[in-house]
Amino acid sequence: MDYPTLLRQLEGQLKFLNDRGTRFLGLEKLPEEELAEIQEGLVRIVPRVQAKTTGRKNERQKPTQMIRQFLDDQQRSSFISKKTQTTGKVRNDSQNVEISMKPSMNQSELDVSDQNSAMDTGPEANNLEELRELNKGCMRCPLGSDRNKLVFGHGNPKTPLMFIGEGPGADEDEQGEPFVGRAGKLLTKMIHSIGIDREDVYITNVVKCRPPGNRNPEPLEVSSCMSILEGQLKLVSPKLIVTLGNVPTRALLPDIQGITKVRGKPVQFKNWTLLPTFHPSYLLRNRTAMSLAWKDFRMIASMAFGSEG
Repeated sequence: MDYPTLLRQLEGQLKFLNDRGTRFLGLEKLPEEELAEIQEGLVRIVPRVQAKTTGRKNERQKPTQMIRQFLDDQQRSSFISKKTQTTGKVRNDSQNVEISMKPSMNQSELDVSDQNSAMDTGPEANNLEELRELNKGCMRCPLGSDRNKLVFGHGNPKTPLMFIGEGPGADEDEQGEPFVGRAGKLLTKMIHSIGIDREDVYITNVVKCRPPGNRNPEPLEVSSCMSILEGQLKLVSPKLIVTLGNVPTRALLPDIQGITKVRGKPVQFKNWTLLPTFHPSYLLRNRTAMSLAWKDFRMIASMAFGSEG
């Protein structure tokens, strides 16, 4: 991971902490004036980090210099400078609360930290609209700071058939709905070809915000969104999950082989049957794979609805 990306992730985590409030850290028992200092400090830090990640893109700095600058900015804020001791910890002895201020993090520590935060969505949602509302301001990863609209998902909440793609593109980011661009039109055509209306299925993506340049989502971004996807799966509870491409297939089944080897082969994922197939954007680039995709889709109607397509 390059260090500008690390700083953008730190920015996302600070915004997320500021949004979630003190309950996320378990600091509810601290005196109100100290909590106010912490929140005020976060407000000052986040714009400063953003300025560093957007204003110095063309400057070549040593990684240690970039991290040191970020930590120096933290120490200059009043709430940290009052609480920091030589051990590098913010401490309130009366309440016996410690917050470690580590000077650096390796990739494994970042992954664990973000996986834990991704699993903590607060109150459990009773339906998809509640789940959308709970996550509309999600800032668990840096993708949230650049999105236009959160692309949550769309369709019949009681359907037996759920499609999962990898992430929104430009059209989806603009409209806030999944699969509305060229790949989405092809997916709609393929769904209609087996005698099913698009409105009768549920469609979502692994990540809910557009990755820059439509690149594949990174592992940290996938893990940050997994709690939302798991919530959607539990609430819809489809008879059949169709994963479109490598990214959603491996997000649910990390040890599975590549999509060209596993497509068209149903597997079990927890309480659901999962059928991997090609992503529509791949089919737009590789027309020779279309016949294999049509073969996969002919299985879908009978597997999900109990009838031949």
